[in-house]
Amino acid sequence: MDGGAELTGGVSGVNAKAIMVGAGDFARLEELGRLADTLGMEVVGSLYQGRRDGSGYLGRGKRWELGELVSGLGAGFVVTDDELTASQARVLERDAGTTVVDRTELIIRIFEAHARDRASRLEVELADLAYRLPRIKGRNEALSRLGGSVGGGRIARGPGEQQLEYDRRAIRERMETINARLKDEKAARKVRGSRRKKGGTPSVALLGYTNAGKTTILNALTGAGRSTADRLFETLETTTRLVEGVPSNNHDDTTDNTNNGGEDVAGSARPDFVVTDTVGFISKLPTQLVRSFEGTLEEAGDADVLVVCADASSLDLGTEIRTVNETLERTLGTPGNDGATRILCLNKIDLLAGSRLKGLAMDYPGAVSISAIEGDLYPLLDAIYDSISSGWERMEILIPHSEYGASSGLYGSAQIHASRDTTSGLWLDVTLPRSSAARYSRYRAS
Repeated sequence: MDGGAELTGGVSGVNAKAIMVGAGDFARLEELGRLADTLGMEVVGSLYQGRRDGSGYLGRGKRWELGELVSGLGAGFVVTDDELTASQARVLERDAGTTVVDRTELIIRIFEAHARDRASRLEVELADLAYRLPRIKGRNEALSRLGGSVGGGRIARGPGEQQLEYDRRAIRERMETINARLKDEKAARKVRGSRRKKGGTPSVALLGYTNAGKTTILNALTGAGRSTADRLFETLETTTRLVEGVPSNNHDDTTDNTNNGGEDVAGSARPDFVVTDTVGFISKLPTQLVRSFEGTLEEAGDADVLVVCADASSLDLGTEIRTVNETLERTLGTPGNDGATRILCLNKIDLLAGSRLKGLAMDYPGAVSISAIEGDLYPLLDAIYDSISSGWERMEILIPHSEYGASSGLYGSAQIHASRDTTSGLWLDVTLPRSSAARYSRYRAS
């Protein structure tokens, strides 16, 4: 492998030039190139074959052509759009004359670079071990030195990374340990989720294809300050924040969305809600990383509203929306059966010309279009509140002192925004499920 190439972030001695290679149907070389770029590779060429070869991924002639391309461009890596068997990788590497990395290992390395919380690190390590088990020689030494441009510094090796050659028994024992720890993490997530449910606050989950702008939307809604770099899989762990009730959009540009703590110009109050940012979906997700989406899908399954975010400027917009919807339907069932309302949110419309916006409105008539980076969130907020209002109601109630016990049912089932004792009884400003609203309607304050 050639040396001397230096990546942004201080990684030297690695030839990061890479050639993207695809074979068969559904090759997505542009997306593969973005994945490689996220890890710090420089894409210098691509090669495609209409069918996959069982022995070397590419046929003999194409492998010869690839070798010539590698030599001519001075590439240090060949990256394939599909997972390779160990034998396919050996054949392709021999004929290409350079290091071969498949899509699965590439994505695992990106996940490893972006894993921040304990659960994410465990999930990525488990995926890495499952990938390496049939490839007992261990991780590619050259690939482990890449990634200097991710996060502005060199990627630290993950747990267990120091020992490259596990034997099968050590790998399986480690996988058993990780599975036990992840079981505990799953139980803890359920407890946290049930506590939020008992808090009586409506919940919204942001879902979507990777790099659709979900974290930018979260930041705009809550000021969470999460990283929003233009890279695939910038977010791995779920993050939940509170959004305080804001006024409806009355098309008055001077309206302050913090006015009166959530009272709009008509005097009607809107409820607070919690919003969760989740890991992005992607086509051809490696089976080893499916577990990494369990937390995301659990959050989605518990949410009152699912916001399916999409990059309106993507050339593969339809495919990306379909990938997310198909994944959700396999897990949660068809829309409506999961008990949640779904909103399609087309983000990044600031990148589109007017004619393209009109086309999107025709192609996706029920979608809301926003530019989160420009802070124009009213269309999305209005859609979220419309969805919440179908299942929740905010009301002011006054419970007489003689019936004080009636207030106990509110704690754990409703969101209590404010309360105070008065001479007439206990006054509360609450948001509660419509199924409970009728029970308290006789206490409604005039």
